[in-house]
Amino acid sequence: MKTNEHTTFRNGKLFCLNCGGEHAIVMPMPINEMTKKINAFKKLHKDCPKTWTEPTIDDDKSVKEKAIFWISNCSVGLSSKTMWNCLMGNKDFPINHPYDPDDFSRCYVLLETVPEWKTQLHKLKPLSASWSNLVDNWEQLTKMFEQNQKEEWKHYKKIGMYEFMQKLIK
Repeated sequence: MKTNEHTTFRNGKLFCLNCGGEHAIVMPMPINEMTKKINAFKKLHKDCPKTWTEPTIDDDKSVKEKAIFWISNCSVGLSSKTMWNCLMGNKDFPINHPYDPDDFSRCYVLLETVPEWKTQLHKLKPLSASWSNLVDNWEQLTKMFEQNQKEEWKHYKKIGMYEFMQKLIK
């Protein structure tokens, strides 16, 4: 049986990493109904050719253009959206911090997309004690994340990023 590991959940939608097809999921939804939708989407996309690639933006765009591109085109989570709102100068937004390396990965991509914001992380510190601790250790977290990526997450337990993050956010 052929699996289709290219089906994922991205920004509140089922998403095909091969063709870029997506299907919105409206929550709440009974689990059996969700399962039917996921299976139907997987079946529809099981033989998709690889035609979709992650969108990129030119480095010569303005900070605001890069930020708008990220929120519109990249994988967004609650913690990375908190970063985006804070660093865009928005007010009155939900405050969430990254809880694990997967959450951190979306924050990492945001900063790779808008590298000018790497020097602005201190603006996140007043949001919460957890954010303050994470910002104080961002460089170490980035090194751990990049090491995990380099080793394809084969030694993630030895690297200990998850455990380190848990200590920082308690």
